[in-house]
Amino acid sequence: MSTIKSHYHLRDVPSLDVIKQTINHQGDHDDFKNRERAVAAIGDIVAVVQEGYCNADHQEQLINKVIKILHERPVAERDMHIGRSELSEKPLIMQVLILMQNIMYKRRQTVRLRQKLYWLAIALHTAVLLIYHGKKTHMHNILMQFKLAQFSKAATRTWIWRELPEIPEQKVDNILISLQDVSKRLAIKYGDRTQKEFLKLPDVRQINKIIASYQDAHYVKKRLKIEPNNQIKPISLANQPVLLAVNNVQNDLGSNDEHFEDFVLESQSQFYTAMTESYEGLTTTYEESIDHYDPPFISYEVTTDLPKGLSFPLQTIDLSLQQNHISQQELALNSNVRVLPKSSYQRIFSALCQDTQFSTNTSNRDCAYILLLSMITALPIKSLTIAGYIGHPSIFKIGLNRSYIHHSLGITKRQEAFNGSKYENQLDIIKIPVPQWLIDEILTGELPSDNGIQEYLTYLRAKISLPYLSTNRIETALHVVLSRYTPNSNAHIADLICRTPASQAPAMYYSSHLSEEILSHYKLALSIFNQDNHFDMSYITPWHKYTLGSGFAFTPNYVREIITELQAWADSSTDANTHFNRISIFVWFVLCLLTGVRPNNGIGLMSDIDLEAGWLMIDDKPNRKSKSHRLIPLCSTLIRLLSDYRSYLIGYQLNNLLKQEISECIDEIRLGNEIALLRLLSENFSTLDVIKRGDAYHMSKDIIDTDPYWTRHFVRTQLERLGVDMVLINAVVGHEKARQHALGRFSSLSKHQIKQVGDQFEQLAETLGLKEINIKNNHDEWSMSCS
Repeated sequence: MSTIKSHYHLRDVPSLDVIKQTINHQGDHDDFKNRERAVAAIGDIVAVVQEGYCNADHQEQLINKVIKILHERPVAERDMHIGRSELSEKPLIMQVLILMQNIMYKRRQTVRLRQKLYWLAIALHTAVLLIYHGKKTHMHNILMQFKLAQFSKAATRTWIWRELPEIPEQKVDNILISLQDVSKRLAIKYGDRTQKEFLKLPDVRQINKIIASYQDAHYVKKRLKIEPNNQIKPISLANQPVLLAVNNVQNDLGSNDEHFEDFVLESQSQFYTAMTESYEGLTTTYEESIDHYDPPFISYEVTTDLPKGLSFPLQTIDLSLQQNHISQQELALNSNVRVLPKSSYQRIFSALCQDTQFSTNTSNRDCAYILLLSMITALPIKSLTIAGYIGHPSIFKIGLNRSYIHHSLGITKRQEAFNGSKYENQLDIIKIPVPQWLIDEILTGELPSDNGIQEYLTYLRAKISLPYLSTNRIETALHVVLSRYTPNSNAHIADLICRTPASQAPAMYYSSHLSEEILSHYKLALSIFNQDNHFDMSYITPWHKYTLGSGFAFTPNYVREIITELQAWADSSTDANTHFNRISIFVWFVLCLLTGVRPNNGIGLMSDIDLEAGWLMIDDKPNRKSKSHRLIPLCSTLIRLLSDYRSYLIGYQLNNLLKQEISECIDEIRLGNEIALLRLLSENFSTLDVIKRGDAYHMSKDIIDTDPYWTRHFVRTQLERLGVDMVLINAVVGHEKARQHALGRFSSLSKHQIKQVGDQFEQLAETLGLKEINIKNNHDEWSMSCS
């Protein structure tokens, strides 16, 4: 039975004239100088093999013709030294010819001799075809493997002569099947080895290289036609609706004897409208909007008279809602009963791999293909079974030898081109490789129906004794394994790879990662699935390197330049009032850069700042109906600068005692009342107003013409670079998911842990040169000192 895949077809056979031209072109190289007879012999042998493929009558005389050519001794005596070093000095294709001539005159003619000459002639012909098609690696592989089989005395090389048939019927398909049969016998012989161990065995590597080379010489992969489907759109996490319709209403609730997904009620995951502040000249970006969402709530659109235990089983929750609640997995006291142990995911994965390779039931195999693809990509099974979805160019990039899925974060586009000295991230695209063979099998087969998937799940539950197996658990397996079981990974990485909707994972838009970092996390997660090594992961190879994430994360060197210019700007003040406002803006930026607070109006109330203990209690969302307080540790540099600024205010007060309203405001600040520390003088210099983000932007526009929200992007990306634990970053920056808040009743974080992040803020202060800056409390001199 042929094992040639249906998505391959035979290459067009080049004419004998073209083949001889290819060989003659090789003969023009200096390595073949004064070896014209050897080049001609190679051409004659290749021509004989070519005729054998084209005409069965010629096949019977193939070996006799090859022997006749070799009887002419085309290789000169000076080249017939068979030592390792002497042989390796010659072109590889000539080395094989030398070994063929050596067989003729060193050994008597036997069946084994004729077998070797036949396969070495096949190797020469295959190599010439590969040269013609520009496949240098495979050309080298097939010649080298047959050379070693003949030249080496090691059993790990010569074994192949015992396994290859003497002279098979000379048809391309038959020869390839003969080679594949050798590989199958090795698989049976080493049946107790894992796939990883099996592929590393010398004899397995030898035959696999020969098979790959022969197949590449004679077959070309068809470009698979993808059925057009205009309703399928590119995956952009920013374009997913905030109001998510999670489940469809089921008209017939039916029985729940065999399936765990029959009772599905309509529910919605909803967010309150994000409240953001607006300023003249500034536009609220998508990143800022999702950064202001409060935790979502779930609404159920219908009610039922079903018993309470059956009204909404946890395992029926759809993928989008599952991802909405996936955050609970990070709680120390885990209450997410939908999460399976690692061993269960490994059993599921192993069963799917085995069914894709060995199942004789076509329906089961087709279903296993889809479920396996969903498990390793987190793509919804319902989507994968839509005609035209798999392979759609907006989601899949299908090549001849390599394929991947890709999705974008949907970040707000920058108005200028990427500049590596200014911005951290180049792109917002995440690419996940997929097995080429799996895509090929799905595209050339039949897509399973919903009923087929359910029937296969029933079979799979019984096969692996996992009654709670469901499509949801398969779809979310990758996220769970990345966030819980993969070393050095976390839920943030899982959100990026598994396409968690932006509204539920805003941290994705304030981060920076290398593409190879994302790929290494993904590969490690799949290796955890692949405990039994039934799954070949060799397709996961590095991409070109690029950075991805926030479009507004500046580099530390660029931010240091901003700090230097802000300092020079403040020092250039011509009067006390201008200097006061510029110093206030400078300290406002410093507060944002060393805390990561949302740069909204009135940040930093004195009642929430403890300069002695080094804490900031912040509630920086404009929505006052919901509280989102969190603790931020103050580093020693920020404590010193805030203390200097408070002293600076007192100095200004002493020099302006007649300005009563200003004096009263500063008294409130001195007493630590609920009033913002950072202030600006009003237009007539008679009162102190809170600093608004619009004020900071317009006053510093000549230095940095970007919404000051960039400070928040910068802080988060730098904390990640400094190796701060992701849970602590979320706690400090305010990106905790629902029920994860550090000050909430379910929190497993201690204040001591949060306090330690202050050390990283101090490192950031040193990087930005802020440790060297002091604010003078001398209102007769308009400058800051640098020690």
